[in-house]
Amino acid sequence: MIDIHTHILPGIDDGSKDIMQTMQMIKEAELAGFTDIITTSHYIENEYDVGRDDRQALIDAIQNEVNKEQINIKLYNGAEAFITNNLVDLVDDKEIPTLSESRYVLFELPMHMNVIYLDRVVEELITSKYRPIIAHPERYDIVQENPNLAIKWVRNGVLLQSNYSSIIGNYGTDAKDTLLKLLDANAIHFLGTDTHSPNTKYVHMSEMLEEYKNVIGEEKLEELTQINPSKILSDEKIRPDEPEDIAIKKHWFK
Repeated sequence: MIDIHTHILPGIDDGSKDIMQTMQMIKEAELAGFTDIITTSHYIENEYDVGRDDRQALIDAIQNEVNKEQINIKLYNGAEAFITNNLVDLVDDKEIPTLSESRYVLFELPMHMNVIYLDRVVEELITSKYRPIIAHPERYDIVQENPNLAIKWVRNGVLLQSNYSSIIGNYGTDAKDTLLKLLDANAIHFLGTDTHSPNTKYVHMSEMLEEYKNVIGEEKLEELTQINPSKILSDEKIRPDEPEDIAIKKHWFK
């Protein structure tokens, strides 16, 4: 499997605190069945703003240690960028790394707010030949309230990455319910751990994978964990199937 969303680089965001935690997570990833990890530490202007080249130097040093310990994991550069008005400029300037030097850009939205300029940023990314991926849509209030918003994003050219542990309620019942709706609507294109620390996500992968098999089947699970992520590594364009509209239950109040 290929993990496209992780926070394993030490000391540059709210993820791994040091190299010991990083190495422990990488070992856990190998035991869980991963062979490739895209490191996507946060990029938030004026908060977590380590640039592409500094990240790559850190990745190279960690990969050397991984190789020395004969761990079968390959690491790649990347970031989970927090959406901003000038997102395209930051990517163009090589400040925010794309995923594995591809045209794919992973970014997140505020959990509890609407972003009025989201459509414009998506259009700018696509016009600039980038391929936008929105992280964990099931966690956003606006998607939980109206999952068809995520369907609209997909139809506008966005791909969606959900977190593995949403399926077991790690982010609450609303996130789990929203994930199930998006999976049923064929609107999710990748799964990622979004791991931040040892002894959390990777050690529970067998439980989560079993849940996904029960919901979407082994063939679809392979698409979300191996086939589509491998297209990021090879910078191959993904042409997703048309998602389905989600039926929204109406609540009538007297």
